[in-house]
Amino acid sequence: MAGALQPEGFELQPDGADFADEGGSEDASHLLPAIRPLPDDTAFAEGAYYTVKLADLAPGAAPRQLGTILGTQFFAALSDMAVFGRDDAGATFRELGPNDNETREMLVAMELVPSSGAALTEDEFPMFDMVASRIAKKLERAKQPGGEATSAAMARSRKLVGLKGSLGKTYGLKLAGQFDAARITDCALCLGLKRQGDGFGWVVNGQTIFGVRAQGLSLAPGAAGSSATVEFSFKPAASPQPKKVLERMFTAANYFAKKLGGEVQTLAGQKAGTQIMTGEDAGLLKLLQEISALGLRPGNVVTQRLA
Repeated sequence: MAGALQPEGFELQPDGADFADEGGSEDASHLLPAIRPLPDDTAFAEGAYYTVKLADLAPGAAPRQLGTILGTQFFAALSDMAVFGRDDAGATFRELGPNDNETREMLVAMELVPSSGAALTEDEFPMFDMVASRIAKKLERAKQPGGEATSAAMARSRKLVGLKGSLGKTYGLKLAGQFDAARITDCALCLGLKRQGDGFGWVVNGQTIFGVRAQGLSLAPGAAGSSATVEFSFKPAASPQPKKVLERMFTAANYFAKKLGGEVQTLAGQKAGTQIMTGEDAGLLKLLQEISALGLRPGNVVTQRLA
């Protein structure tokens, strides 16, 4: 389980460009600035977890740092589980880490689709209950009765596992025209994109955020030839801020258009409008609604396992 990202925390800074081995004709990597983490990036997704609620923090009690009470190694050792909290009943629960203070309301949660990818079985609940009991004891906040039946949680888990792959849909843009392989490669390198297979990717902290491919053409080193379409694509389910990713991808596509010519379009062939510039495209919103309908959130670990 990853610790919660604080609003003032580190930026999701793009990984270094390939300039050490080969360089573009200019450095335009500043056009793809870091995407700063937001509290909602680690917000609770009801459809992703089986939870146990702890008693509320006693009125007047001073919140304590969780790492001090539970130990930082405890958080590092958590597998397929997480702790969530909120101070305001009207707020969204967000994931807590060792550097966070305990909150007025807290949940101990188990992922309905664990890292194994298999549906939860009855054998896994006693271990989770042991972890939840340890947290409750350390925080001196009793587990609350009236939670979900394990049979219902297992049924939800089986349903989600059965949907595996259904959230892997991509959203894409394309540049239509006629483009030389060497010039496509130069644009990618100028933006700081990294080589990946026969194309390039915008890589942030080791994770590919969006990819760039030339239709019918490999962009391996020394590639020759031309392509009528350069495609830009990403999986909305994999990013906690898909609208921001679309903004960056749109910026990249427009840079390519400025350098190479051609028109930025949706994959359906329609001219990319201003709504795409702000991440409000109807096609993207439809994909996000499919995720939300399952009680999931884009970027959540369970959502990514279904992509």
